[in-house]
Amino acid sequence: MTTGAGRVPRALDLRKLRLGQVPMVLMYHGVEEVPLDPHKLCVTPAKFAEQMTWLAEHGLRGVSMGELLAAVRAGRERGLVGLTFDDGYLNVLDSAIPELLHHGFTATMFIISGLLGKTNEWESEGTPIWRLMSAEQVAQVAAAGMEIGSHSVTHPRLRGIGEERLRTEVAESRSSLGELLGQPIEGFAYPFGSMDTAARQAVRDAGYLYATAVETPLTDLGIVALPRIVFHQNDGIGRLAVKRRFFRSYTAVRGTKRQLSYNQLAQHAKQGLSAVAHGAASTVRH
Repeated sequence: MTTGAGRVPRALDLRKLRLGQVPMVLMYHGVEEVPLDPHKLCVTPAKFAEQMTWLAEHGLRGVSMGELLAAVRAGRERGLVGLTFDDGYLNVLDSAIPELLHHGFTATMFIISGLLGKTNEWESEGTPIWRLMSAEQVAQVAAAGMEIGSHSVTHPRLRGIGEERLRTEVAESRSSLGELLGQPIEGFAYPFGSMDTAARQAVRDAGYLYATAVETPLTDLGIVALPRIVFHQNDGIGRLAVKRRFFRSYTAVRGTKRQLSYNQLAQHAKQGLSAVAHGAASTVRH
């Protein structure tokens, strides 16, 4: 592509992003009809099919993060939506992959390298046990045309974690998944969306080309802190339209809330208000 003067435009530098440059990226976990889902991680196969059909009918194509970011750099991202799945649940292989292939979509699957073939043991007590894909099944997903990314070795919160463990969780996951698939792993997803400056630097040092978060403060927007929009079971046609139209505003609001939650003064103020409320309630009771 050339300009009117015959010059080839420079590719967009994604190390830092303005809000208006942020692409729309959807975040999923599981696709299955489950009786208990306290963290709202699953959508039913029927709802997922409805959501993918809605994208297609509105001229949108779901793509992997690698394809999306290449298009963003070249200024050709119009009509593309990033699709991502965290954790590597077995139900994604059984339910989501066929639906994606039906529409000609691709997606990125972020895999926990140390828990292949195991379960979601990092979750709190009372959370249903769901199986994760095995090494062979992850390879099957890659062979179907999906991008495989890393989601750490054991799924810990990375914000504030020790330097040695941080390096292990980020770098070893990339190397082991790369060895499994025989190709470089380019993307990383922060477990729980938990990140800080050290975590982002560890991603760069490990050789990843990009990383996805969940709620990203505006000051951190960039190639190693890409925000995503969660699609839930209750996201029907109306909510999908709203999320598509206002996803950047949503990104700004959620990112600001996340930044405030990191601020020590804000945390102290919240704790102080909680103490006052508790004291008032005690006074009323007595």
